[in-house]
Amino acid sequence: MILRGIGSKLVDQNGVSYLDTRNNVAHVGHCHPKVVAAIRDQVSELNTNTRYLHPNVCLLAEKLLNLLPSPLEVVFFVNSGSEANDLALRLARAKTRSKNTIVLDHAYHGHTLGTLDVSPYKYKEFNFSEKQSNPSHVKKIPFPDLYRDNLQDSTEALEKFTFFVEQACNEFGGKGNVSSIIMESGMR
Repeated sequence: MILRGIGSKLVDQNGVSYLDTRNNVAHVGHCHPKVVAAIRDQVSELNTNTRYLHPNVCLLAEKLLNLLPSPLEVVFFVNSGSEANDLALRLARAKTRSKNTIVLDHAYHGHTLGTLDVSPYKYKEFNFSEKQSNPSHVKKIPFPDLYRDNLQDSTEALEKFTFFVEQACNEFGGKGNVSSIIMESGMR
């Protein structure tokens, strides 16, 4: 049972610390004093999401856009990783007119209806069956693992990964029939 976080560590009920490699919320560490102060200041002024116009939302969007290369010129603010992934899937599908998606096996991308489809980690729970099966518009490919697959180097892993992506594209009828590939970096 995790009771607190500090920096890059999570601390359980027995005071044991663990390196936090999974929490996608505390990007600069848990309990960072500047973040705590900024949250305290903001909550004392206004506590809402970006549904309402506020100068800080526009200032943040401008700062983010200044970090991005051209032609990126739009910022979407969302409330969670699930919502961000769902939006990314919707944008890809609108652009390509295809639902076909390639995903890494064992991945987790969220709890929205759209992200459950591309979260093999959740199929069993979502489908209420013992068999893990993915929807027909989703192709699951293995995660190339240098250690478990006994691969010699990252080049060999890339070649193996490329093979699986090409195979999935072919199963969809060619790469033009794929809307997106969604993956997470911190697996297993």
